[in-house]
Amino acid sequence: MIPQFASFAEFLAMGGYAGFVWGAWGLSVAVIAGLILRASVSGRNQKARLEALRQEKDAGTSS
Repeated sequence: MIPQFASFAEFLAMGGYAGFVWGAWGLSVAVIAGLILRASVSGRNQKARLEALRQEKDAGTSS
């Protein structure tokens, strides 16, 4: 395998397009992290809502 860049600094510079390349990577990581966080929070909220509904149902059937 032949390396495409002569040095690590050249790799980071991405042939002069580093701002676009690393910006796109950063934005992608931020969006994916946000989606994971949103799914986690939503899941917790849904579990809490389901538990509240179960308790409401149990309170209604025991009286």
